[in-house]
This record gives sequence, structure tokens and C-alpha cells, in this order.
Amino acid sequence: MDTIAEQRAFSDKFSLPFPLLCDTTGAICDAYRVGHPKNKPSRETFLFRNGVLVNHDRAVNPKSQANDVLQKIEELRSSPGS
Repeated sequence: MDTIAEQRAFSDKFSLPFPLLCDTTGAICDAYRVGHPKNKPSRETFLFRNGVLVNHDRAVNPKSQANDVLQKIEELRSSPGS
């Protein structure tokens, strides 16, 4: 729920090669049923393939999130029907 300027600064700081989503009103959090008490959304991961949600992790560990996502992507790649 950061502002566009905050998201841009974060993206620039870490040279992210993808755009970040801004949800300053909480509408997207609400649509995906992500809690956001005091405008602080809970950390969750959503993975989509061809516009279809294929994985949702509601219990994200910030320390291992990047590796967990990469592992899940690899699992999804090697699963039947990929």
C-alpha cells in the first residue's frame, strides 16, 4: 500500500527488473482477501500462470521468500500439464 514514489524508490534501490504494483486504497488487497490492518498488508505470495492463480502462500517467511518462490516455480515447471 506504498505510494508510487515509495515503490519507485524501492525498485530503483534494488534495480528490480519488473514493475511493482501500487495499492494505495487497499482495493487489490481486498479483492485477494489480504489483510491490511493499519495499511500494512500481510506478506503473501501469489503465482499466476497464463492469468490463472496456480499457487498462493499465506504464510510467507520473509527470510526465505525469494528461495521459496523460486522452488515453487521449479515445482510448477516440472509438474504434469506444465
